[in-house]
Amino acid sequence: MPKKHAKRHDEVDQPRFAVVLSDTDNDLRAVKYALHIVGVCNREGEWRKGIDGIRVIHTGDWLNKWEPSLEMLDYFMRLSRSAPKSCGLTILNGNHELEILHRVENGEYAYLGEKRVSFIRSRDLLHVFGKTLFLHGYPTLHLLRFLLQIREEKKELNRFNERVRKAFYEGHHALFRNEEGKVLMGNIKKARHYYQERSHDGEKRGVKISRLLKELDILTVVHGHRPNILVQKDEAVEMETPGIRIVNNDNQPKKSLLGAAIVDRKGEVIFVNAREMYWQGGEETFRKRIRKILGIHP
Repeated sequence: MPKKHAKRHDEVDQPRFAVVLSDTDNDLRAVKYALHIVGVCNREGEWRKGIDGIRVIHTGDWLNKWEPSLEMLDYFMRLSRSAPKSCGLTILNGNHELEILHRVENGEYAYLGEKRVSFIRSRDLLHVFGKTLFLHGYPTLHLLRFLLQIREEKKELNRFNERVRKAFYEGHHALFRNEEGKVLMGNIKKARHYYQERSHDGEKRGVKISRLLKELDILTVVHGHRPNILVQKDEAVEMETPGIRIVNNDNQPKKSLLGAAIVDRKGEVIFVNAREMYWQGGEETFRKRIRKILGIHP
């Protein structure tokens, strides 16, 4: 008989919605406020009773690489353990977390302790929910070709995170920063310029990336890594990646005080930020609207 894959505690079958955080950078207040506004957690940051079919996803840089917060680490560890059966927490590693792991290997950050370091190291680098791919930075040709190669071995996209982690943590690939002797696969400084450039065959990279994402059955990409000016953006590369929506969810929540996105299984996105709250008539009205969409009792 084929060997079954053991489920991790924070895996959930078929959630209805994802609540997505990005680049909170040690700011536990911003995390708890966003989760309270959408109704997933109470004001203290604990899961509310009766929550059903919602996954919280963080697309990376949840810690500050210079001084990683014990409070933030312990909070996410606790939130992962206490998730209701029909809900869950997916924390992705960004360049901050990978830098922390690199420094731990060099003997720094001993105060984190073994359990906290193991929690960071065990986080995934990408996640697929419905038609949406979540990762820290913009998708590159190298990265998507790598994912397609792995899919030939394991059909379900979320099952190859173990292989992805091994490639970047132990192998010959670098994700967000240049490392001697390694192939950099996931960092784009100027997205529009990158996607507009043509490959050797004359085809634009953005067109190729759109085709590869569709082969992976992905129509929406949600990422962080490149700060916006207090609001999320999804129009920046729409002309360069036809048929694919690429959403930058980093609206600098440490400054804006509120930043999140709600994504359904089809890839439809609703932004949760201070500007949207203002346009909806204030916190109470906005909170009720979001919770109604998620099917959460006010």
